[in-house]
Amino acid sequence: MFKKNITFKLTAGFITIVIISTLVIGIISLNIFKNNIYSIKRNNMKNHALEISKTLSPYMSKNANKKEFIDIINLIDSIDNAKLWILDSNKNIVTASDRKSSVLTYINDIEVKNAYTAIISKALRSKEAYDEIYNPYYKQYMMAITVPIKNSSGSVIGAVILNSSLYDLSNSMDKFFIYIILALLVEMLLAGLMSYYFSKNISKPIRKINSSALELARGNYGIKTNIYKKDEIGELSSSFDLLSLKLKYTIGKLFEEKTKLNNILISMSEGILAIDGDFNIININASAKKMLCISNEAIIKQKLIKLNMLEEFKLAITTDAKASVIREYQSKVLNLSISPIKSNLKEVIGGVILIQDISEKEKLEQLRKDFISNVSHEFRTPLTVIKGNLESIIDGITEPTQIIDNCSILLKEANRLERMVKDLLNLSRLKAGKLEVQFSKLDVNMLINDTLRSLRTLLNKKNINLELSLQPDLPPLFNDYDKLKQLLIIFLDNGIKFSPNNGILKVSTYSDIKGLYITIWDNGVGIPQNEIEYLGEKFFKADKSRASNIEGTGLGLSIAKRLVKVLNGQFTIESKLKKGTKITISFYTLQKDEVRL
Repeated sequence: MFKKNITFKLTAGFITIVIISTLVIGIISLNIFKNNIYSIKRNNMKNHALEISKTLSPYMSKNANKKEFIDIINLIDSIDNAKLWILDSNKNIVTASDRKSSVLTYINDIEVKNAYTAIISKALRSKEAYDEIYNPYYKQYMMAITVPIKNSSGSVIGAVILNSSLYDLSNSMDKFFIYIILALLVEMLLAGLMSYYFSKNISKPIRKINSSALELARGNYGIKTNIYKKDEIGELSSSFDLLSLKLKYTIGKLFEEKTKLNNILISMSEGILAIDGDFNIININASAKKMLCISNEAIIKQKLIKLNMLEEFKLAITTDAKASVIREYQSKVLNLSISPIKSNLKEVIGGVILIQDISEKEKLEQLRKDFISNVSHEFRTPLTVIKGNLESIIDGITEPTQIIDNCSILLKEANRLERMVKDLLNLSRLKAGKLEVQFSKLDVNMLINDTLRSLRTLLNKKNINLELSLQPDLPPLFNDYDKLKQLLIIFLDNGIKFSPNNGILKVSTYSDIKGLYITIWDNGVGIPQNEIEYLGEKFFKADKSRASNIEGTGLGLSIAKRLVKVLNGQFTIESKLKKGTKITISFYTLQKDEVRL
């Protein structure tokens, strides 16, 4: 782990550079130093050998032990830092005696002669020779210089051989090498400390940038390095800070857009279902789950299979074309629109299914059709009667005595048409909110009695048994007299019309802490349970076969439904076939300044 540290790598790199450079410089310097001191020593020895050759040339004779010659050799040998050997005319190697006596020492060692054969032969050929050889006589490596000794005529009469030990040179070289090693160690120590310091300064901001990048990866957008330098690392940190801020801004925008999209999807009444090419769910909103009755997303594919949507989905994303299908599902009518999803490369990667519950739309469409049919039927019947009677009068078919009866029929049908037009106008004004109301304190029991007196003829015609149960201490109601009377007439008239002859009509009033209530109950034909929710639609008549002989426009309950809202009340209908119908009108207690107009 430590070897992966950039500080260690930089420090090791610097130290390696120092070691290599120092060793290269040391080796080059060592060679230069060696060559230089060897060259100096060789030249000095050569010059000494030449001087000795000139000095000894007059004394070279066959009598090598002549006292004067021996003294000169001893003198020269004592003042020169070299071992002086003389090759005499007999090719014998002689040297000064170790005892400094008057007798020269002859060196007859075979190994010595063999070692010096090459340079001696060169000297005898009147050439100077140089070599570094192992001297068996002194038992050490020595530098040997050979210079010929010539007489006055230029003939070689001998040779001077100077031997100098190489120990001092090698010792100097060893010391020089030790100095290089010591210098290298000192340089390594200094370079290590300095490189560690500088690499630490370099790696510290890099580690800071790295830790900031990790924080950025963990989602801490907008983090800053706080590194301020005027170099490449400073530029890198500035770029990182800019990237972090830009990323924070971009991610914030993305989350904002995602939140908006999620809020839109959640608030949509239509269902949204996004699926990829492998039928994996990308997104689904609550409306889609509700429409498909899904509590677990794992069963969505099963639901699509049940709706026969997989093939439609495959075809849409394969052909890159939008598609729309209608399916009936659990008493609902669903419109499913498929739109392909494309990537940035314009490749289809999935699709979105828009699910719309058009059950109400279908019901409204059917009601619209029924309304048109009912309007046509309701208007056609009186118009047919009017047209037929008029044609019979014009054609003279009707007897003069029957004209008055026919005119009465025409007036009756015209009044019926007038009532339908008037009801439609009232209904239109109620829907448009243009109906004027005037609120005042009312005695509900008195109002009910007034209304029943207006309907006394209808009650007597069918011999209806009226039963009243009116609470005597009923609190006054703040409402519109005429509009409330119209509402009561609609409900009472329906109760009378749909009650059999000699039937029963019960009207009661009561109150509690919440409000005031009026109930109307009849023992008529009743209403099927599945048709109660459609009461109040224009021209709707429950079970037309049973109501075919009953006069009415079918608009009464539509008017009542809207009129009761204007009067700040509400009504409920309870009914069973052949057992009658109960209507409850309720008004919650309101103060005058709280009345909704």
